Amino acid sequence: MEIIKSSLQFNSNMTKMGTVEGILLHNSGVSVLQSIEVIHNYHKNHNGWAGIGYQYYVRKDGTIYEGRSEKYAGAHCPGANSISIGICAEGNFNEETMSEIQKQAIIELIEDIKLRYNIKWIKGHREILNTSCPGANFPLEEIINATVEKNETAQIKKSIDEIAQEVINNKWDVQPRRKQLLEQSGYNYNEVQNRVNEILLGNKTTVTRKSNEQIANEVIEGKWGNNPSRKEKLQNAGYDYNAIQKIVNKKLR
Repeated sequence: MEIIKSSLQFNSNMTKMGTVEGILLHNSGVSVLQSIEVIHNYHKNHNGWAGIGYQYYVRKDGTIYEGRSEKYAGAHCPGANSISIGICAEGNFNEETMSEIQKQAIIELIEDIKLRYNIKWIKGHREILNTSCPGANFPLEEIINATVEKNETAQIKKSIDEIAQEVINNKWDVQPRRKQLLEQSGYNYNEVQNRVNEILLGNKTTVTRKSNEQIANEVIEGKWGNNPSRKEKLQNAGYDYNAIQKIVNKKLR
């Protein structure tokens, strides 16, 4: 996942963020395409705010932009600004439906935020204030359920040896479905397959692996390309994408 940093200029009247408890989801409320700069200027010049009220803005093509820094309280929901991270999805979801690429980008962003905070809740704007935002067609439950399922999967993961043995016993279907099922369940396909080969062939597969820190530096240098291909390349090479991305995010902040 790549988060694009914008060169937005904020006024100085921002307050520090408190203890982050949740994530609030919004929509931009218009069907026409809007850059983050357009929203930033509207919030700043029309609303009189320091700048864009959301910490993140996810466009229809799945591109993620950083808005207001997580260090500062947002201006997206009175009563929750200092305890929540605001994510705005481009679009009017009372009139249109969300693309799969935009939905998956939001899910990945939420998972990234969860790595940094003890998130207790994820809500739509309308659950706190009397508003239709983020829209009747906004896939709120799908997004929440997807992040919950990932957490539950992570908590009940079996060892690589156990999964490899299950693969040998044909419990994970055949290719290419096997790879898809393993990755959806949170397992590194290459690690599992290497272990399967070791068991079946009686060989040790030796792989020279770099540390996550080294790979994170290579990501920053652009050696692994951009998403979504970057994620696929890292996983195919046997690396933990989320762990590496967490290091990248810390280095770039």
